[in-house]
Amino acid sequence: MSEKVAVVGVGMTKLEPRKNETLYDMIFEAASLALADAGMERKDLESVVLAASDLVDGVSISSMVTATAAGAYLKDEIKVADDGMFGLAMAYLRIRSGHFANSIVVGWSKCSQGSISKITNLNFDPFYHRPFALNLVTAGALQATRYADRYGVSEEEAARVVVKNRSNALDNPYACLRSEVAMDEVLSSRVLASPLKEMDLSHFCDGACALVLAGEDQARSLTEAPVWIRGLGWSTGTYYLGDQELAELGSLREAGQKAYAMAGIKVPAEEIDLAEVYDLTSYHQLMALEALDFCPPGQGGKFFAEGSLPINPSGGLISSHPYVASGLIRAAEGALQVSGRAEGRQVPQAELALAHGVSGLCYQKNCVVVLGR
Repeated sequence: MSEKVAVVGVGMTKLEPRKNETLYDMIFEAASLALADAGMERKDLESVVLAASDLVDGVSISSMVTATAAGAYLKDEIKVADDGMFGLAMAYLRIRSGHFANSIVVGWSKCSQGSISKITNLNFDPFYHRPFALNLVTAGALQATRYADRYGVSEEEAARVVVKNRSNALDNPYACLRSEVAMDEVLSSRVLASPLKEMDLSHFCDGACALVLAGEDQARSLTEAPVWIRGLGWSTGTYYLGDQELAELGSLREAGQKAYAMAGIKVPAEEIDLAEVYDLTSYHQLMALEALDFCPPGQGGKFFAEGSLPINPSGGLISSHPYVASGLIRAAEGALQVSGRAEGRQVPQAELALAHGVSGLCYQKNCVVVLGR
């Protein structure tokens, strides 16, 4: 059984509307790039983990159609109907079990082919909540309202996140939105669900991402600079929104603490060199910084403004959000940073990166990974 697991290959498509391409095309592109980056061929794979949503794909048991594009023909394959970060956790556990020396994990979404709002409405209780038009955006607005009211968070603090993330995306060749915006543009953008304005929201797009993971022996034979999974943690909160304190991301805090304990991290703000967090909205990025113990509750806006920690140097979901693939992309960006291959968005001397994925409404389920040299 391998005691250590590393990321040895990264592959991503451009995160943009890809209406002329099939899901199969996108998945094949990302998986092929990851295998090539690892110096491997499909025949070398022992495990394939897929992260996808049948509802978003528009196909029941969609892996029957898409698995072969990820390299799963005659391979041991398993699907996680969750954010891609949970697929990474599954691939990690498969290798740690001793049954597999390596695994590829692939996540994707083609948001241009359907309405994410209508799809996510189906996640709610069909009798009590679904009729109220709750979905990813309106539920997020409820949470942002509660957070802003409890801690006195201003629209300007949230808008500052949008301005910074959109600026970061200029240096990311994969990002969908690659243009700067000014504070007044964000503050004057159309209100979709108060307090969320159009520019406060993440930008849904198409895209696929793949990572190749390997146990220690194989990882060292494939690369001189493996990116080790130093810490990993996940947690699931309650299903009903009324049963939780919406101003706090409780399951993210628990997931982060588990990852920190495994990585031996005591003071995250001082030990971690950069963070790629799941910014469903500008308000949720501030909440995530607090839940991950970078700053006290209610101080996310102040901590972000200080700029002591590079946050979402890729531009985050506010610049590109291919839904189910988004968490895995956070891990991919973290791996590129630690290996010094993030090009124009590279954080100098990055040795330890945090990446964060989410599944469910109002950050119900969270997964956190710490990546290091």
